[in-house]
Amino acid sequence: MKSDEPASAGSDAAAAKRPAAPSPQTELIIDTDVHHSLAAKEDLYPFLPSHSRERLAEHGLPRLGNVYYQNGGYQGIRADCLKSPDEDSAAARSSFSLFQEKLLGACGVNVAILNGELTAAFVTLADADYSADLCRAFNDWTVANWLSKDDRFRCALTVPMHQPEAAVREIERLGGHPGVVGIYVICGSPRLYGQRCFDRVYAACVEHGLVVALHFSGEGAGMNPPPTAAGFPSYYAETYLLRPQFYQAHLSSFLFEGTFEKFPSLRVVFLESGFAWVPAFRWRADTAWKALRSQTPWVKRLPSEYIDAHVRFSTQPMEEPASAQALGEVLEWMHGANSLMFASDFPHWDFDAPATVAQCFPAAMRRQVLSGNALQTYPKLHGLARA
Repeated sequence: MKSDEPASAGSDAAAAKRPAAPSPQTELIIDTDVHHSLAAKEDLYPFLPSHSRERLAEHGLPRLGNVYYQNGGYQGIRADCLKSPDEDSAAARSSFSLFQEKLLGACGVNVAILNGELTAAFVTLADADYSADLCRAFNDWTVANWLSKDDRFRCALTVPMHQPEAAVREIERLGGHPGVVGIYVICGSPRLYGQRCFDRVYAACVEHGLVVALHFSGEGAGMNPPPTAAGFPSYYAETYLLRPQFYQAHLSSFLFEGTFEKFPSLRVVFLESGFAWVPAFRWRADTAWKALRSQTPWVKRLPSEYIDAHVRFSTQPMEEPASAQALGEVLEWMHGANSLMFASDFPHWDFDAPATVAQCFPAAMRRQVLSGNALQTYPKLHGLARA
């Protein structure tokens, strides 16, 4: 049995290597959504207090155990990430060398932002203390085993958003680390994220130069409400189609609760949300504000203006309309040249390679999508701009 005091990455933050400039290539590529995981529960033992370590040893890692795990590919990831059909995908999801080889090397990604795959399972637990311990341990494991070994990796902290005071403590503990560029938040939540109970979290993010990265998952799991007004879907394909509503609900809350008025420098990133829904949402939000603005006098500008200033969207999953003209119109209507950022979703089954995604955009937009918008959105990446 190890010491009762967990290991901490915080004490090493100041000594961590500063971000290195990417190696020269045609285009700088920043991948805003990469999912890493643990090989086994034992990975967290050195970073947990004794009582939580004993609980994890006895009961194992928490799991969502719902339709999200019955998706495509092979065990939910790219088949070429597995050495054999019999291999457990946990080995690939946690393989530092595989991420280096297949993402950084083969795809030419200069910066990969890690978003923990087990986040949803950790933050949907009703046990607030155990949830916070698991989040803290996972972040320390990420710093020790990923960020400290390759400067091309950054991460968004896994934070227990359902308990804002604990989320703030985690931001204050590790938010100053040079490799930490944001917080990773799931859409599944008992409360919409614009509500004022979360203001302290956003204040901490602004103070530490972190973005808020929102990703689907956890809807209907643990203590969270069902994912739709009519209950639960039966198939993964249904959840795939439902995702835009998760983001629309939180975006409406950010806008009309006045989050962006209170935090003028806050940036929110929607990961794996799709983006074809954005133009219609902008139009409808502006119409609603014009007709009902007396109800929310603290909202000073058109919702679409707040979206332009504060919200960014990832390319994954890439929209695939029947005609290139249709995609071009969506990009124009949503101001995609300034709002879209590349994301691969590696190593998941529906991974998008940067070379493939780049061909979907006009040549004039490619640099902005592959890196320019991310450089402008993530404060801690500003120094990576290539001449």
